[in-house]
Amino acid sequence: METSKTHPVPDVVVAGAGSGTLVAAAYLATAGLNVLVLERNKWVGGGVHTAEVTVPGYRHDLCSTAHLLLQGNPLILNDEIGLQSKFGLKYIRPEVTFASVYDDGTALLTYFDLDKTCESMARISARDAETYRRFVEKNRPTIRLMMSGMFQPPMPFGSFMALLEQSKEGRDLIGVMNRSAFDLITAQFENPKIQNHFMKYAAESMSGPEEKGTGLIFNMICGIVHAYHGGMPVGGSGGLSDALVRCIEHHGGSVRTQADVVRVIMEGGKAQGVVLADGEEIRARRAVIGCFHPHLLGQYVSGLDPQLVAEAKRTEHGTYSAINTHYALNEAPKYRAMEGLPPAFIMELLPADQEEFRRSFDEPRYNRLSKHPSMVCITATDFDSTRAPAGKATLYKYAFAPYALADGGAARWDEVKEETADWMLAYYRRFTTNMGPENIIARYVESPLDMERKSKSFLHGDISGIGRYLHQLLGRRPIPELGQYAVPGAEGLYLAGPFQHPGGGVNGGGRAVAIRMMKDLGLDFDKTIAG
Repeated sequence: METSKTHPVPDVVVAGAGSGTLVAAAYLATAGLNVLVLERNKWVGGGVHTAEVTVPGYRHDLCSTAHLLLQGNPLILNDEIGLQSKFGLKYIRPEVTFASVYDDGTALLTYFDLDKTCESMARISARDAETYRRFVEKNRPTIRLMMSGMFQPPMPFGSFMALLEQSKEGRDLIGVMNRSAFDLITAQFENPKIQNHFMKYAAESMSGPEEKGTGLIFNMICGIVHAYHGGMPVGGSGGLSDALVRCIEHHGGSVRTQADVVRVIMEGGKAQGVVLADGEEIRARRAVIGCFHPHLLGQYVSGLDPQLVAEAKRTEHGTYSAINTHYALNEAPKYRAMEGLPPAFIMELLPADQEEFRRSFDEPRYNRLSKHPSMVCITATDFDSTRAPAGKATLYKYAFAPYALADGGAARWDEVKEETADWMLAYYRRFTTNMGPENIIARYVESPLDMERKSKSFLHGDISGIGRYLHQLLGRRPIPELGQYAVPGAEGLYLAGPFQHPGGGVNGGGRAVAIRMMKDLGLDFDKTIAG
């Protein structure tokens, strides 16, 4: 990566080096365009970033760590631009994708293998295990339908609905999209622990499982988890970002860090380049890509329709943010409920009692931490020994939290985040046998406010950019006028980031941006990926 200001005039200037913009830039560079990526931080990747934040030798994923949906993207599935075959990206794919560990000492494991998953589920409820098998098999066509449109520019929302209306499966999907995960789960499964298992995983969209519109998330994960084998890059999630940078540079592009874009140069209704915080102007021959949060679009781009800017600013954040803690450990955590079972990639720590579980989603809505938190925990060193010194371990642990606290707002986080991490650790110890002080070498804590500081894509501590609600999905993400990545009134300007289709998370959404741009620029996408 470059930090120098010397470079040729690029065809495309990219503002922001998050995973979405890096993917778009890598495809464009592969197509033969000279691409320059500018990033305000010292590091690249946005939420797809690995760093030694505790002590040297311990590599922690600071946001994204599990790459599931990405496995269905042709970027990875077909290795379209050679990230795996040429640029060093390697995935580890654990046998158990995720597990719910309950406070009553039991566990439920979801394997990539459907049969093994049903065996685990049958230990709690044989009837629910058979229901799940039928549910997954029934939804395979729906998953294929949704995935086919996930990584290309979305259809207009109305056209998509009209298409769905033409088949029984499509009409069923419309019903799913308008219901909550809670509605669908409780209608089909009987055992409360199994219901909690599915509801918590659906809530990883950063929306409560009882919110209308979350049914689609539940419907998709139960198919995707058995269709595409989720995993993590060797060495950390940032391995994806590093491979993308290598791809860009291999094809003659460049990436500059500590280059903060503050404004798009607009002349005659066309985006001509960008201005950096230090006043440097960088021109682009053909196009500009901006990782500009919809709430900030008007600050970066002048002359846009005021109504467009206003509607973009009205997009809604997700219901929850999160507090994330990273530990360097002497040995891997030992879970009471997992004795004799294979380690799980993603661990969900849950109350077995459903009322207690449901209430855990209520307090953050009132800007308070839950009294009964459910946590996500990942011990990457269970699968990847490169992440820590020999015999040692890392731990990634986060819980839902409000962005603004009731007793002091977002600024209060700087005072209470360590105290909150202590409270989370005390709760965590209820599930483990070896997490006393003697096992902890160091800890690093990030609050919702810290996440906002790290990336302008994470305003309000929202790691999905904006909420993944039905009215902000598909061709309506972030708003219909911006849903095709181009910006009306700013010719040559395109948007990429978690607030665009297909949404937040590690999914390689920049592929769709590249498809749209290459069509506009007269380039052949299919020829590019054919090599």
